[in-house]
Amino acid sequence: MKSIVIVSHKFLTQPDDELFFYLNKKKIYNLLHIMHSFSDSNDRCSYYRFYKQGILIKEYRSMDFNKLPEPLIYLKELITTFRFIYSTNVTYDKYIGMDGLCVFFGIILKFLRKVKRVIFWSIDFVPNNRFSSDWKNKIYHSINILGYKGSDEIWDLSPRMLEAREKFLGIKSTDYKLHKVVPYGMWVDEVKTYSYDEINPYTIVFMGHLLEKQGVQLVLESLPSIIKEYPKVRFKIIGAGNYKSKLEEKAESLGVLKHCDFLGKIEDIKILENEVAKSTVAVAPYIRHLDTWTFYADPGKIKTYLACGVPVILTDIPWNANEIVINKCGLIVKEDKDCIANSIKLLFKKNTNILYRNNSKQYSKSFNYKNIFKNLI
Repeated sequence: MKSIVIVSHKFLTQPDDELFFYLNKKKIYNLLHIMHSFSDSNDRCSYYRFYKQGILIKEYRSMDFNKLPEPLIYLKELITTFRFIYSTNVTYDKYIGMDGLCVFFGIILKFLRKVKRVIFWSIDFVPNNRFSSDWKNKIYHSINILGYKGSDEIWDLSPRMLEAREKFLGIKSTDYKLHKVVPYGMWVDEVKTYSYDEINPYTIVFMGHLLEKQGVQLVLESLPSIIKEYPKVRFKIIGAGNYKSKLEEKAESLGVLKHCDFLGKIEDIKILENEVAKSTVAVAPYIRHLDTWTFYADPGKIKTYLACGVPVILTDIPWNANEIVINKCGLIVKEDKDCIANSIKLLFKKNTNILYRNNSKQYSKSFNYKNIFKNLI
């Protein structure tokens, strides 16, 4: 494993960034990270960073191709991936693609003998309506199927992905050459946590993309009941999205806006973690009929909550929800304002909160990136 290349589509920080960071600290002889701006980004650039033994040798960012038709953008990504890899004059031992299209590029490169082994790190699985267009959904699944069967290894974020592919796509476990579960993690040792006496008491926190499916509106609906018992309660909402204005309107109509802090998107990860860690309770009340992503994935924000030592209230959609409850790191709630209110009040109690905070920090060691990548690589 002298040479590794990682290829991804990029909008926000993803696990590939963490793997790249880990490998670079290990001073892998040749390490290349190729990134293509995702469709939701402000640009459609392609860029890369090339390191040798932990030292930056070369980095490059292409021109912005956002005026190209979508099919030509994907052709651009194929061409730039090839150009970037060939420009390093290296044959790579491992090629890690973060989605079906990136893996498709890798399979071609393996045929051309520029990479030896292709790995598909699948960070999502959406069985239906990944796109609004039927023909786009068919192409999406066709490319992914090629990647699942053509890769030398499949890394899944959650064990549910394996079951879902057999159910919806007819792909059996015997169709994979090698399969592993490689979940979201955290650099647990680097996250600052706080004791109960150091936090802002009676503070609820949410972080993430502000969409209806995230269920923030259910927490807003629960606030009037919580305020009666805890008049100093604060609800910190971290993130941006097209549902933000509706959440603000809802908070206003419920008379709870003065208890809400819409903090927007926090880019600095340390500042973000600090805001979470100083909270009393974190929330992730996903709405089942609106959420086509989370059931099969491994939501990173729940890992952030727990690594920060903050107990979480969540619906039973994430694959590890029951595990979180068994380890007394959080509570499963129904999509109901009274159930959410009662659970938050329970975790506001000092002795309960201290117990759950300690359990959260202990449980988070199970998804420490240091251990995940050590066992993986």
